[in-house]
Amino acid sequence: MASLEISGMDELNAAFGRIADIPDGVTTRALNEMAEIAAKEIKASGESMGVRDPESDVHILDKIKPTKVKLTESGGYQDITFSGTRKRGDKRVPNALIAFVNEFGTDKQDARPFVGKAMNSHGEKIADTGGKVIGDWIEKNF
Repeated sequence: MASLEISGMDELNAAFGRIADIPDGVTTRALNEMAEIAAKEIKASGESMGVRDPESDVHILDKIKPTKVKLTESGGYQDITFSGTRKRGDKRVPNALIAFVNEFGTDKQDARPFVGKAMNSHGEKIADTGGKVIGDWIEKNF
């Protein structure tokens, strides 16, 4: 007669439980490193697509800024924004609005989807950076 046995399932389940509870500092570091690369690639994409206004001293590509990490029950997120405003005539216009118009266009201006291009072209590199931070933590702790 043959007998089959599986053991170690309790230890495996416990390990998965510990991996699922990644410390906030590790999550924050992963998101910050991902945001740094994303911001750099968005700026480079904007430069290559001619988004920079040569008549302006302050430009949206110089105002790309990752927000503070927001931790959630399932992990967290971090936005990349265009901070501040720019004066156009007598009006102050948010740089985020200028970036939006560049990204999606208007009836008078063609779209220059520099953010979408950067994310599509470099999304894997951005994700791999966060994955490396988390993977290093897992390797160190398990």
